[in-house]
Amino acid sequence: MKLDCHRADHDEKRAAFANVYEFWGNELPLDEYVQWRLNSIHHQRAIWYVGVVDGIVAVSLGVFPMYLSLNGDVQPTMFIGAVHTHPDYRRRGYANQLIAFAEADQAAQDGVRWSILFSDIDPNYYARMGYQISNAPNVCIRPADIGGGDVWLTEPLDVQTEFEKMIKLYETNHRQQSCYLYRCRDYWEFLIQKHAKDQFYWLTNQGERVGYFHIRHHKDLACLEDFAVADHDDATLSQLAQTLACHALQQNISEIHGWFPPISLDFATVEFRERKTEITMWKSLTGEQLTSQQAAELVYFRHVDHV
Repeated sequence: MKLDCHRADHDEKRAAFANVYEFWGNELPLDEYVQWRLNSIHHQRAIWYVGVVDGIVAVSLGVFPMYLSLNGDVQPTMFIGAVHTHPDYRRRGYANQLIAFAEADQAAQDGVRWSILFSDIDPNYYARMGYQISNAPNVCIRPADIGGGDVWLTEPLDVQTEFEKMIKLYETNHRQQSCYLYRCRDYWEFLIQKHAKDQFYWLTNQGERVGYFHIRHHKDLACLEDFAVADHDDATLSQLAQTLACHALQQNISEIHGWFPPISLDFATVEFRERKTEITMWKSLTGEQLTSQQAAELVYFRHVDHV
């Protein structure tokens, strides 16, 4: 049966969102869940693609607009999310066809040069389509009492009124990288609106704000969504990890987990683990390839940018 791939209309989005309920549904009834996705500012950012067989949405995915900065050149990039095939149409290669169509359409219509996704399945599936793995680990930071001058002080950050300083710190943090995720102003405003109920903190040193971090609580656990500090060297990142361990102790958090660059440190309460899900993968849509250094720098992606 021929698969008709195209950008989804409103009814096809509804059908796609109903299909994904089996994997990403929540406690809402199906109809309310579909309406929630239609109204979600996160899902509204995406261009939704569907593959249709005989009028039935068999496969779908979302493409979220992003940008990579490569040697100072900001280049359009697509982040693929929510790839899903209806159970009646699996093992026919439909997801491969839809991904290939979305890549070609984005390149032709919007000048997109790179495609990135975060695999929750065996990454070899996407590797066969030309995607390459960024060996980025997860971190687990447990509470600890650390004395001396090895930690920064923290103070609450009002994200609604103080995000301009956050933007500058994020850019400063990445300035020495040849490849990083560039956040345009519209994207920053989206992040602030989406995460308004999360917890944001300044990192201070002798009264000067030297960085920030952003976490999301779930019971006694917290996800490290975002952060920025002066640079990405081991000493600075080690100081950040130790500061987070102290913060976890003060806030009765049993574990802070998330994405964090791998660093060498002798600190028992910080553990790096191989990612089993959310595996960062990238692909060139132009034939141009990332250098080995640029590919390695994808490890600095923040969890807040996951789609």
